[in-house]
Amino acid sequence: MAISSVLKSFLAVVIVAAATFASITPLHAASDELLAKTSSETVTAEALQLFVVPLTSSELAELADVWQGRLSESMEVYVLLNENINRVGEVEAKAMRERISDVAAESKMNTDNYQVVLEAWSAKGGAPEDILVHQTYLDSVGDAAVRSTDLRTVFSLAKNWLLSSDGGLGLVMQGGVFVVALFVLLFVSRTVRKLAARGLSRIPTLSKLLQTFILTVVYWLTMGLGMLIALSLVGVNVTPLFAVFGGLSFILGFALQDTLGNLASGLMIMVLKPFDTGDYIEISGASGMVDSMSVVSTQIRTFDNQIIVVPNSKIWGDVITNVSAAKTRRVDLVFGIAYSDNAAHAIEALKVEVAADPRCLLDPAPEIFVGELGDNSVNVFCRPWVATDDYWDVYWGLTGSVKEKFDQEGISIPFPQRDVHLNPVESNE
Repeated sequence: MAISSVLKSFLAVVIVAAATFASITPLHAASDELLAKTSSETVTAEALQLFVVPLTSSELAELADVWQGRLSESMEVYVLLNENINRVGEVEAKAMRERISDVAAESKMNTDNYQVVLEAWSAKGGAPEDILVHQTYLDSVGDAAVRSTDLRTVFSLAKNWLLSSDGGLGLVMQGGVFVVALFVLLFVSRTVRKLAARGLSRIPTLSKLLQTFILTVVYWLTMGLGMLIALSLVGVNVTPLFAVFGGLSFILGFALQDTLGNLASGLMIMVLKPFDTGDYIEISGASGMVDSMSVVSTQIRTFDNQIIVVPNSKIWGDVITNVSAAKTRRVDLVFGIAYSDNAAHAIEALKVEVAADPRCLLDPAPEIFVGELGDNSVNVFCRPWVATDDYWDVYWGLTGSVKEKFDQEGISIPFPQRDVHLNPVESNE
């Protein structure tokens, strides 16, 4: 029994070890394959950025040495060719310049891959002093390459760069693609805004201010997303932009607290609709027609054509009087007559004038009555109902017509008078 139990334990250990070895072996094979791809002479910088993701810091250190050696070999050939180009004839020099162009392209690829490895190594905790050695070498090689190139070779390299798809020609094509993308983006943004406006017009409960705000947000969101797509089409890495936007939003949140308060108040006004464009309102000591509204302020136009811009936080935190919100309004007029005149006669005259004005509504019926006995006059109140748009026309029109009617009927409109009584005082003399 003891031997059997020992044998079973031994077999269990062997099985576990075999399973562990079997599971580890493919991983090592995959790692060797990945290292081979990262050190391949034909690997591009874009592919290398993906291949270096699973590598460790020590593996990246070894890979940096590999690409340093590759760059060193290509630059050695580059320098020797530039040194010998002035010692040969024109025909051979032309062939050597073509060879230099090929070597320069190879060196650029090695430099890009070398830089990708150094960036990945630094991101994974590589020793700064070790990375600095490689970075210094990379920078010095570039400076030495420029110094060792003669003028004609520089022109030849510049010409090849301008005509290459990775150089000037590629930049021109990318610029053309970006310009075309901008025109397409403008067309798409306007189309999206029109479609959104058509959809919002079917919602009668939305105010014009809220509709304008939503359409503006839709337009600029479309523009922003389209701009990111256009930049990505021309090869710009837009990923860091999101980090920049995140940092800016955090900073602006503290710097623009008052503006954000206006923004919140503007959104509340747009949603709850205490007024809309074209309404006559009285707010924060100002009154006039609402011309327009943004997310931070409201623009009011007075009757004498002055423009008043009021922050939304001032509006939402104060009493809002919307004069033109209702379809009908009551015109409150007060006419004073002398105590010697007949009040019933004056009331009948007012009824005639109100009935003669077609803008005065029959329902609700106008109210005309003696309202108070003043110091110098009997005040007759005249309160007809009119459409909101006709308020001021009726107010001013009735005031003038009643004055003429009172003159025709012999009803006087008194003015303040004072009786002064003089009491003579006898002199003591």
